[in-house]
Amino acid sequence: MIRLWLVLLPELRQFPEGKQDKALQLARGCELEPLELIGIAVWLVPVMTLAKYILSQASLGEDAFATLVMNVFVVVPLLAAVFAPIHIRRLRRGLRKQLTQQGRT
Repeated sequence: MIRLWLVLLPELRQFPEGKQDKALQLARGCELEPLELIGIAVWLVPVMTLAKYILSQASLGEDAFATLVMNVFVVVPLLAAVFAPIHIRRLRRGLRKQLTQQGRT
């Protein structure tokens, strides 16, 4: 898993191999910026509206399995399309902050 993080988070390579997990853990504690929070909130509205529309048009609202499948194959990818880049951005910011504190920028 750390190899994938090294590709997505180039800043992680600046930490010694034994400290990369700890650096990544600390980076996860970095808070979201207000613009990121607004982006998440704004993206939730059309995704949830689309999900509600699909459920009502296909009469799937009463079928729990169909609702689950629709959520897994429609809603989750749409949410991940925005949340994943924001999460990576937050992690990179957290790693850069650690590097700055250590004087390694």
